[in-house]
Amino acid sequence: MKISVHPYFLEFIHPFALAHGTRKGTQLAFVKIEFEGIVAFGEASPPPYRKETVDSVKKWIETQKEHVFSLLATNNPFKNPENIPFSAEHPAASCALQTAILHWYAIAKGKKLSDFFLPTNSSPALTLTITKNDFDFIEEKLNLATHFTHFKLKLTGSDDDLDFVKAIRNKTDSSFCIDINQGYSNKEKAIKLISALEKWRCILIEQPLKDTDHEGHYWLKQRTALPIIADESICLLDDLIQFHEAYSGVNIKLMKCGGLFQAQQMIDFTPLNNGQKFMKLLGCMSESSLGIATASVLASQCAMADLDAPFLTKNDPFKGFQIVNKSIELDDSIQLKNKMLFLLNTQ
Repeated sequence: MKISVHPYFLEFIHPFALAHGTRKGTQLAFVKIEFEGIVAFGEASPPPYRKETVDSVKKWIETQKEHVFSLLATNNPFKNPENIPFSAEHPAASCALQTAILHWYAIAKGKKLSDFFLPTNSSPALTLTITKNDFDFIEEKLNLATHFTHFKLKLTGSDDDLDFVKAIRNKTDSSFCIDINQGYSNKEKAIKLISALEKWRCILIEQPLKDTDHEGHYWLKQRTALPIIADESICLLDDLIQFHEAYSGVNIKLMKCGGLFQAQQMIDFTPLNNGQKFMKLLGCMSESSLGIATASVLASQCAMADLDAPFLTKNDPFKGFQIVNKSIELDDSIQLKNKMLFLLNTQ
C-alpha cells in the first residue's frame, strides 16, 4: 500500500473578499491511497485563517500509514468508523484521510459513496456566494444563480456592508443569506446591521462576531427574528454540544469536523432547546469537486447546502459533481479530469 500527499493550488475565478482578507485561491492537499490495484483520493482544504497547513496535513498523514494498511486489509470502515484515524487537532487532514479510505472501500465493493449513507426525501436549499469583489461581474452571477435557490452575500464588517447589500438588492429580489465571517467585534454595531437586513428578504445571518464570542451571539439571537448561525464558532461535535444554545443553527463542514462520520454525528445531534428549531446547514471551504461531492452525500439531511465551491474556481482537477436546476447531481464516480496535468501541478 502507498499513501502520498499532493499539494495543489486551487485558483478562484475572481478574487474572494472576506472579513479575513482577499485571496486569489486556496492551497489544498490531496491524499492518495494506492492499494490492491485501486486508487482513491481524499482532500484537505486548510484556508490561511485555520491552524492547519499543507505541511501539517502531510506530517499527520505520515503517522497514520500503518494504521490505514491494517484497516483496509481487515475491516469494513463503514461498520467500524471509530477505527478510522481522527485527530481533533487535525480535522482537515482527518477528513482527507477518511475520504480516501471510504472512497477506496466503495470502489473495491463496486459501489458509490452515497450508497452507504441514507438519503432523505427532502431537497436542501442551495446557496451561491457573492463577495464584494464580484459586483463588477454581477450579471455573470445572476445568470449562474438560476441553478441555486438563494444567494449568500459575504460581508466584511466594514462601513460599506449595507451599501453592498442595497446594491445587490437593486439587481435582484431573490432572497439571500448573510455570512460575515467574524467581521464584527461590536455586537451593538452588528445588531444595527441585522435589524436593517430583516426588511430585505434576508433569511439568516452567519457568524457575525468572533468565534469565541458565544455570549455576544446569544445576545444577538435574543434581539432578532433572523436565525444566527454558527460557523467558525462551532467546528467539532464537542463544540456543538457545549455552545449550541448561543445559536439558532450551525454550518457543518467536513474540513472543520474531521469527515463524513463526524458530520453525521453533528447532523444527528438534537439540542434540548425548548422546542425551538435548530437549523443544520452543510457547508464547505474552498474545495474541489472531490471534497464537495463527498460532503454532498449528507446534503439531503440538512435544511441548506452551501456547496458552490466548484462554481467559484477555474482549475478544479476533479469532475463528477454538478448543481443543475436547483438540484445536486452526482456522477457514478468522482474522477480526475486529466491525470497527467494533476501530477504535474501537484509536484
